[in-house]
Amino acid sequence: MTWLLRGLWIGLSILGGATHASNVDSSIAIQVSRANGGFEVNASYFAPLSQCQSYVLLTDFSDSMPSEGIQSSKVTRLNENTVRVEQQVEDKVLFFSTRFESIIDYTEYPMTGMDLKQIQGYFKEYRGSWRLKPSTGGTLFVYNAFLLPDSAIPMFVIEHFMNGRIQKRFEKMALRANSKMGIIPDQCK
Repeated sequence: MTWLLRGLWIGLSILGGATHASNVDSSIAIQVSRANGGFEVNASYFAPLSQCQSYVLLTDFSDSMPSEGIQSSKVTRLNENTVRVEQQVEDKVLFFSTRFESIIDYTEYPMTGMDLKQIQGYFKEYRGSWRLKPSTGGTLFVYNAFLLPDSAIPMFVIEHFMNGRIQKRFEKMALRANSKMGIIPDQCK
């Protein structure tokens, strides 16, 4: 699965409160708020990539970039625009260790983004979207999601851990995207 989605999935497996922009030169913006018993996440970052480069990066479901916590990953194309990613995940927060299977379906929208919906996993509900918005000098990656935890961990603990984790995950995603600036995928030539 793409490093973007793997990294965010692990990063969001434990939630938390609103965070602020980072020092990374990618204009990272993150807003997390409680809603309907869960959390809404609205986040974005800028990368100096064309829309095509950004789309190829976003939809790279290869296993070439292992992410922390991912024990195994299987990618199945269900149809021309839908990919199912099944993973065995292990995560640790404080003294709690959790292992679970994650199954997420991704519906791709060529050059503009994708929607995602958890079929099975850590959350009672997890759905969201990535949108790519061309901008001067690059592309804005926009992420919106709703996550409803299915956990015995109290919400205030979940909130506390999200503060650091989601910010770090987006910083890693932005740095990785920036590192692809000079790489033109075959699909974009």
